[in-house]
Amino acid sequence: MDNLQEIFPIVSESGKVIGSATRGECHSGSRLLHPVVHLHVFNTKGDIYLQRRPDWKDIQPGKWDTAVGGHIDYGETPEEALRREVCEELSITDFIPEFVDKYVFESKRERELVYVNKTIYDGEIRPSAEELDGGRFWTMQEIREAMGKDILTPNFESEFSRCFGKELGIKYALFFDIDGTLVSFKTHEIPASTIFALTQAKANGHKVFIATGRPPLIITNLGAIEHLIDGYVTINGALCFVGSDIVCCKDIPKEAVITVVQDAQQKSYGLIVVGEKDVAVLDPHGEVDRIFRGEIAVENLDKTKPLDMVLGQRILQLTPFFPEAYERDMMERIPSCTSGRWHPAFTDITAKRADKGEGILALSAHLGLNPLHTMAFGDGGNDISMIKAAGVGVAMGNALASLKNEADYTTTSVDNDGIHNALRHFGLV
Repeated sequence: MDNLQEIFPIVSESGKVIGSATRGECHSGSRLLHPVVHLHVFNTKGDIYLQRRPDWKDIQPGKWDTAVGGHIDYGETPEEALRREVCEELSITDFIPEFVDKYVFESKRERELVYVNKTIYDGEIRPSAEELDGGRFWTMQEIREAMGKDILTPNFESEFSRCFGKELGIKYALFFDIDGTLVSFKTHEIPASTIFALTQAKANGHKVFIATGRPPLIITNLGAIEHLIDGYVTINGALCFVGSDIVCCKDIPKEAVITVVQDAQQKSYGLIVVGEKDVAVLDPHGEVDRIFRGEIAVENLDKTKPLDMVLGQRILQLTPFFPEAYERDMMERIPSCTSGRWHPAFTDITAKRADKGEGILALSAHLGLNPLHTMAFGDGGNDISMIKAAGVGVAMGNALASLKNEADYTTTSVDNDGIHNALRHFGLV
């Protein structure tokens, strides 16, 4: 059995040691972040060696897993731990490791900072009889056929898809936020490098989706890539569609709509009311016009549409222009709703379980896509749900710190070839 009293280092997401705890404490659901090392062993034919976890293991017993995986001991470097674990588990000492990635893995039981490495090795492998239940090389075809069938550990499936998806021939469903991700806040245009990268990704067999807080009526800045788009998550997941097929449509309860509308009228702040077909705008001080037209370059925002006419429709989103401090008070009054703020001046309110993450899952189910093979790109607070829901979450260099903390990878900014650099990093272009 594992020694539950073994001492592990507790680390920050950058890898800095900030404390210590026992194995038992780290695996108790405490979410104490502790570091581990992984080594993926390939042979020159392109096959990959997997170990079988013994039935006595306290996590994922009997499953096939990464060739080498182990915790970093307190006082040990990742490099020292890797050498030790490879020797202990496979009796290999003459290998050349190549660093691949570092990311945070979370499950119900634990939270790990994973240092991923790979090597190419054709020598003798002698799996430890004490630590492992044997092992063997698998072809890529065998890996593809075993995925999702409770044969491989979920951690291996997720990590291998993220780091070596190209070897598996995985085709990804790519979900992109618009403002600050695809479209620059500075130029209000899609950078040429982004257009080039999406065109190449599409040609390579990957799918391109939009995941935005914008209603379809005001998605007017994607002309350069419109022919590449396979489907839409709009209104922060409240309305999702592929072509003319509506995948989901989630409206806000009427009592919540009335609460926010009456509050905006009484306190005289701006409000955008997004109906199933039309949009109405309350703009007593011109802040909606100044920000949407001036800062975000939104077109087609008709301020003349009567509010009463729109309120007769199902309401999918409310966008009130009030500060974050007041947002907390309002959300307590409308518990049937959720809020996603991506601009300091306003937030987007939708029905509970209507967010970009739920939208990605809904489109994936509708199209038969494996959620592990989805990749989400964003920069704002309303992108956090999809960054967490996707198989791989990518934060733009200009993203909020809270979003970067949840992402698997942070690329450069939208104005510094961020999308192109991320797609190259993951081998999709």
